[in-house]
Amino acid sequence: MKKFVLTSLTAAMIIASTGCGKKVSGNEKPSQKETTSASAAEDTIEADSDEELATVRERDIVSSDILDYEIYNGGVIITKYKGKESAVEIPAEIEGTPVREIGFFAFEANEKLTSVALPESVQTIGEGAFIDCTSLTEINLPAGLTVIERGAFAGCTSITEMTIPEGVQSIHNGAFAGCTALTAMTVLSRELKYENWGLEELPNLVIYAPEDSAAAEWAGAMGKYTIY
Repeated sequence: MKKFVLTSLTAAMIIASTGCGKKVSGNEKPSQKETTSASAAEDTIEADSDEELATVRERDIVSSDILDYEIYNGGVIITKYKGKESAVEIPAEIEGTPVREIGFFAFEANEKLTSVALPESVQTIGEGAFIDCTSLTEINLPAGLTVIERGAFAGCTSITEMTIPEGVQSIHNGAFAGCTALTAMTVLSRELKYENWGLEELPNLVIYAPEDSAAAEWAGAMGKYTIY
């Protein structure tokens, strides 16, 4: 299978960001997912009723034929993958800036996607980033990863194994909901708490975790635990 390496397109994306690509102004109306995702909310404001309302920060998205991205707080957020290849390797840097996040719904419902290689620089996998990628069978979670947002892998019905790195601090609701082929999950962290990831509904899943770890406790309560 041909692997499409996004690193080779970094130069093209730099050109896109300086004139050839379409730069999406923050003044354009964002999609419904952009306005509702927690990744897009930056501050809160006080309404007349004293109710706190989320506000959406202005975004400066660079668009190319392959993907859209933005540079924010010293890191690159991949906001949309638009390529046609089934095997994708995300570059560690774009425009000399480290890729820190796979943004919300970036690969949503990409039924051709079979494998993704993430660089060690990625720290966050956003809400619904790979939701309903039904052909996805392989993805590495890098050692630098700290957060997996809600629904990140929901509906990925072809993934069979997953290793959660030791540095992951939180995984949010429904992150693995509907991953019906998932039979083995290794949790390397000793302190990672369970927050309704959607594992209860996966009858064939076995969770491997360190003895006397938090994962051993909650996985044991589900009847899915074994020592790795």
